Amino acid sequence: MITSPSHPHASDTPPLTTSGGDHRERLRSHLSQRRDKPQLSCNLCKRRKVRCDRQTPCGTCSRRGLASSCVYNADAQQSILPRPAGTVHERIQQLESLVISLMQQDTSASASTTTGSTSVSDPPRDFAQPVPIPDTDIPISGGPQLSEDTSVSSTSPNGTFLPLGDDNGAVDTFSSVPVDCGSMNMDSAGTPSYVGSAHWVAILDSISELKEHFEQEEATRRLATEDNEAKSGHSNWPQLLYGCPQITKAEILSSIPTRREADRLVSRYFTLDIAPGVLHSGQFLSEYEHFWEEPSITPIMWIGLLFTIMCLGAQHASQSTSAPPDPQHFFRVNILREKIVQCLRLGKYTKGGPFVLETLIQYYMIEHFLCQDTEFEIWVLHCILIPMSFRMGLHRDPKHFKLISPFAGEIRRRVWATVFQIDICLSLMTGLPRMIKPQQCDTEEPRNLLDSDIEEETTEVRKPRVDSESTPVLYLIAKNRIISVGGIISDLAHDIRPYPYTELARFETLLEDTRKSLPSSLHWHPLPQSITETSRTIIQRMYLDIFFHKMRITLYKKYLSASMTKFEYAHAREICLESAVTILDYHHLLAEETHPDGRLSSVSSTYISILNHDFLLAASVLCFYIKHLNGNNLIELEEEVSEKIRGLLRKSREIWLRSSDISKEAQKAVESLNIVLGTPNGREAGEFVDHQFEDSSEFFAEFENPAGWSAHQASYDLPFFGLEVMTNGYPGLSSAIGTWDERAPSI
Repeated sequence: MITSPSHPHASDTPPLTTSGGDHRERLRSHLSQRRDKPQLSCNLCKRRKVRCDRQTPCGTCSRRGLASSCVYNADAQQSILPRPAGTVHERIQQLESLVISLMQQDTSASASTTTGSTSVSDPPRDFAQPVPIPDTDIPISGGPQLSEDTSVSSTSPNGTFLPLGDDNGAVDTFSSVPVDCGSMNMDSAGTPSYVGSAHWVAILDSISELKEHFEQEEATRRLATEDNEAKSGHSNWPQLLYGCPQITKAEILSSIPTRREADRLVSRYFTLDIAPGVLHSGQFLSEYEHFWEEPSITPIMWIGLLFTIMCLGAQHASQSTSAPPDPQHFFRVNILREKIVQCLRLGKYTKGGPFVLETLIQYYMIEHFLCQDTEFEIWVLHCILIPMSFRMGLHRDPKHFKLISPFAGEIRRRVWATVFQIDICLSLMTGLPRMIKPQQCDTEEPRNLLDSDIEEETTEVRKPRVDSESTPVLYLIAKNRIISVGGIISDLAHDIRPYPYTELARFETLLEDTRKSLPSSLHWHPLPQSITETSRTIIQRMYLDIFFHKMRITLYKKYLSASMTKFEYAHAREICLESAVTILDYHHLLAEETHPDGRLSSVSSTYISILNHDFLLAASVLCFYIKHLNGNNLIELEEEVSEKIRGLLRKSREIWLRSSDISKEAQKAVESLNIVLGTPNGREAGEFVDHQFEDSSEFFAEFENPAGWSAHQASYDLPFFGLEVMTNGYPGLSSAIGTWDERAPSI
């Protein structure tokens, strides 16, 4: 046997070998010498064996969303990293070794760093041109006041940006603003997939070990998803996009259920929250009676609308029971769903006309409810819905057009509010920018009216009822107000231009005061204080409060990573963690109370599926925190609080485990929590990371839901957005905001 030079028993003098063996010996010696060369690539590029441009951070890590994990060896010797392990246990052991290595590098770098050196984590200063901000004297009222030391930035005579002062009197320039470009993933087929930095997937991808784990198991998950789709009994592909058999109107009419069955489905539909934002109940019931009298002369698009109503009723029936799903329910839903598409195609929906938007909106909801996860095809359907709304002029208020009757105008406001909310909420779910530009819209918010207050013959709409008077449309109005502010925050999160941390307090105040202004009947109260409330009211209150906390996370998420090492960003950390814990508390409450004997047992699982993205976002924030905890000397988590967070994550893991066989997002959540809450060597993954670092100060003690909200009327100065950008297209928001700085530039 030929002895390798690296063998412990190898002698200094090479043994006599044949010429071929001598050649191999020299080759091995040459390779061994090459291993002694300094490592120039970053650790992650070296591990993946990809090209590294040796920048700080390198381009490869930046494109993969791992800029914060891009590090280089401190010494000149190349560290030979092990190949990726095949199990989660081995991956966590590798993470432990990597953390120790990073500690040593950090200690070495700190000793050799001079006063004038630049941190490798500093973002590039030429990423984007800063937005000039005019100075202003308009105060914020009705909510938390900005400190006097927090000055609003201004522009110099030549238009250059002047820095802001932070709460400590220091200068807060754009050079300190974290640069977060979102997350870009590539599947095995080479298809790129992007989500914004505030999306839950991007937060998990920022944890390098989780990102590598999911990249390596993507192919396996894809095969499992295809198998699950085959078992589920229905296709997840929207038939409006991929086609279905085309039939005649007579064939469509022959497929309509009996009057008795149709009545049951229509009645169940009106128990949902959908109808007030899509149609007028009195008008529909009149048309419904005429249809059964003479179905052959009924417009095909109205028939399509009827199919959407029956399909939503069937979905609600099949998903509101705790019994195993009946395959016949799925079959019925698929038949009704197919007829909707056939009606849309037969009626040439792209030309617009009566009932087109209402049918498209409810068809979009049907396809959305059918998806266990956020599918991009749903976004494409939404991209059909928005241009159709523009084409039919819903983005302009009916008061501008005399040919639109008061009755039709009010219904148009309701439909536009629904479209507007879909655009923002789907943007948040997919992590992509929304389509509606608020500066191009001026439709007012719907009035708080009963359907009996307006009829088709109405010549003048009565004054709206006060917010304290509950109506079916009140929830639509409340959602519109807070989702409008969510749209502003979403725009800020997707804006590629940097913005100073000190300005986020103004957006936080706007969000909090909008929440206070919501009707008191829709403020969240704990279940013991809501004994007389219906399950529908409880769910509505829960949705509004969860949305509020989700937008707090979205607002401050960009500074979450920086807050782990910088005291000036501590408020961002506290907001994100407080809101994440509150959202997961709701997750567990829903899981408990939707059982057969629970307070919310009658609630359809479609409501819960809509909120699942929010639960994933909250869990990802807590995972991010645990994995990055004590990577510095600033933060120490009390054992009681640490166990509370881990306990919340364990309970959420159990909930997602139940649906992990049919949902890839649930699978990803379970796998992430397995890594974060795993037990390598008898200790939790987060614990062995904590053990490597020194103790530091406590950053928060407990999490509580805010209470005692009062009404407000406030004025705001949000200098990054001009008057038209901020208020137009946000029905009802301008009245709550008041006076804006007219000198603020429009985008």
